[in-house]
Amino acid sequence: MNPQEEKKQLRAQRRVYQAVRPLARFDLGSAPTGVEGPVILAANHRSLADLLFAAALYHRWGWPVRSLVAASYFEKPGIGFLLRSLGCIPVSGREAVGKAVEVLSEGTSVAIMPEGRIVRPEEWQPTGVGEARTGVGRLALESKRPVISLGAAGTEVLWPRKSALPKIRPWKRPLLVARYEVIGVVENLEARAALEKIWDGVRRQVNEADQVRAND
Repeated sequence: MNPQEEKKQLRAQRRVYQAVRPLARFDLGSAPTGVEGPVILAANHRSLADLLFAAALYHRWGWPVRSLVAASYFEKPGIGFLLRSLGCIPVSGREAVGKAVEVLSEGTSVAIMPEGRIVRPEEWQPTGVGEARTGVGRLALESKRPVISLGAAGTEVLWPRKSALPKIRPWKRPLLVARYEVIGVVENLEARAALEKIWDGVRRQVNEADQVRAND
């Protein structure tokens, strides 16, 4: 990502942050430390609001990040425009890993939601997360870039799974919580084992985020 593209990405993230801020309260913590260069951010997926929350989070960190999103979403009115403006990467099937490796090699961090879909509450409630796919494990192994496991909670309240639009309640803004764990470079593992290492981190951070919301 050249300096002009980076500024454009950061500007888009700032606009989303400004748009979402009146709709929700944030508990984001501080930006990660101890990692250099582009990273892989692996997160859970409970709501369409996850992308909005992620953009707000990356704005607060001051990081330009591009998210991998199923290509079919780019065809949806409104949502497609938002995804393009945020520099999201349309992917389909196994090509996702190759595209992500290419973006990382260009010096840009990428975000991926390994569940691959918005997970139903009855699926994620027992452990906080749904079943993840091995793509993020292959991506970590092929790219040799550091991984950060990210857990988000509260987006499912702001934008419930079956709702066409977010719930706008300025008098009762939901608390959106993000927590992270730096996993680092993942090496010398099979893709499934790499996934488990990353996903265990996501699970821990989601549980922490859920606990913060429970105490709110």
